[in-house]
Amino acid sequence: MKTVRIHLDAHAHIYPFHDVPRLLLATLDRMPRVAPTDLRVLCLAERADCSFFQALAQDEIRLPGDRWRIAAWDPAGGVKIRHLPDHRDLWILAGRQIVAAERIEVCALFSDDPIADGQPARDIIRTILAHGGLPALDWAPGKWLFGRGQLVRALVQEFPAGQLVLVDTSLRPRGWPAPRLYRTARQQGRAVLAGSDPLPFAGEEDYAGSYHVSLSIPPLADEARLVAPLKAALASGSSSIEFGGHRDGLFYVLRRLRQNANAKARPAP
Repeated sequence: MKTVRIHLDAHAHIYPFHDVPRLLLATLDRMPRVAPTDLRVLCLAERADCSFFQALAQDEIRLPGDRWRIAAWDPAGGVKIRHLPDHRDLWILAGRQIVAAERIEVCALFSDDPIADGQPARDIIRTILAHGGLPALDWAPGKWLFGRGQLVRALVQEFPAGQLVLVDTSLRPRGWPAPRLYRTARQQGRAVLAGSDPLPFAGEEDYAGSYHVSLSIPPLADEARLVAPLKAALASGSSSIEFGGHRDGLFYVLRRLRQNANAKARPAP
């Protein structure tokens, strides 16, 4: 049976001050398309103060009409947009990032339902599942160490593979050892994904799509319905997942983090 190849950036941010067309083009340029049926997919991890997906779905964001057009709308939480000059398509999927009380990040893939920050991580995961999303724990500098690391490992043991996935990010420097938990997760049949994780300051648009995974799923019964089959493939753990793109070296990651800290320190306009 023929399959559809998916190239997925599983942890992307689009902040209000980002140059959106630049970010979308960066994603298309950085993610492969080996066969005409390949699909490029950007899954958002929107903070409480961001609502890009909702604005796009409700036509409140107007991309340049001579260059971009919405090609499909999946009511389960996806919008396919087309770059008209070269007819390249990009799926943008709903997703949320929630900061737990224990100061780890829990993401809701395929769901745009708001969930308040500051709740226990276990409660956040249960709420995401109740809303129909797929919970994910994304790697971030220092947040999987010591007590928080013990919590992450406990959550992986507590929630089965189909109810919790892991996401590596571009903030793990090139050459930095992968957490041993990734190997354990794969042995459990749990999906381990990758995401670019653009930071909240201007210029980070170019990182979108830079770190991603590729996997195959069965042919779509409806080309305008991607969310359900992709979620099912990730939850089943049956797909072979390959990492693609790149991560920066330690120097460049530290520079990005320093720029992010400086941006936070500046007063809001």
